[in-house]
Amino acid sequence: MNIYVIGKPIKHSMSPIIHNYWLTKYSKSHIYKKKEVNKAFLPQIIKQIKEHKIIGANITIPYKKDMFKLLDNLDKNAIQSKAVNTIYRKENLIFGENTDGVGYCEALKREKKFEISNKNVLVLGSGGASFGIISELINRKVAKIVISNRTKKRGVELIEKFQNNDTKFKLIDWKKIEPDSSIDLIINTTSFGMNENETIKINMKNLKDSIIYSDIIYKPKKTQTMRIFERKGFITQNGLGMLVNQAAESFKLWFNINLTSQDIIEAKELCEKTY
Repeated sequence: MNIYVIGKPIKHSMSPIIHNYWLTKYSKSHIYKKKEVNKAFLPQIIKQIKEHKIIGANITIPYKKDMFKLLDNLDKNAIQSKAVNTIYRKENLIFGENTDGVGYCEALKREKKFEISNKNVLVLGSGGASFGIISELINRKVAKIVISNRTKKRGVELIEKFQNNDTKFKLIDWKKIEPDSSIDLIINTTSFGMNENETIKINMKNLKDSIIYSDIIYKPKKTQTMRIFERKGFITQNGLGMLVNQAAESFKLWFNINLTSQDIIEAKELCEKTY
């Protein structure tokens, strides 16, 4: 049987490289494929899993929040983030989960030795990916989250969704992104940077030397904004580590297999070769 990653666009996805490597390594006779679909097709994916025609699916841009609304059974991270990136079958029920946040934080810890607890973070964007990441930042006791989004209303909605007594929130204007020296990490959760010459204008004058600019985009390998930060001497990270680590969480849901650090390293190295 097949497993799919669905979205639009989907051509850029490296998920088949990752999952097909692990499927072969663990002797699973399934194939992982990418499938570009329209929103109207989303219920069909659930139906196919329910009817045992496919094993499961990953959901990517722009359908994570749409899929959340279609599923009756949701795991903790999906409920917190109101977004689904993984669908799987458990005891004849179809569940939705969001592995983005765990995948992101694990990649940050493994690759940059960065622990999120008590840190101050600037999050760019308020789409499905940001919801998944922010829910896990809160789980890991982040101190403050600053939000900047092109549409102010969406940023306000995101803060209202996650407002709690332990994490401080602040909204800043997309046209005047000027993080202060308290910010430890900047995360771009938008698709802004996937196209050539797209740059997010960030005033860097107050940034601390140790700040990390982290982009969840993995194709291109380096966005223009990443390059600008690197030229200024800052640490950067692209989204490939997040992709592989969130994939490992999905693989566990489908097959109940805990992938090793070596499995994750090998899959990432395979992806690196395609650049």
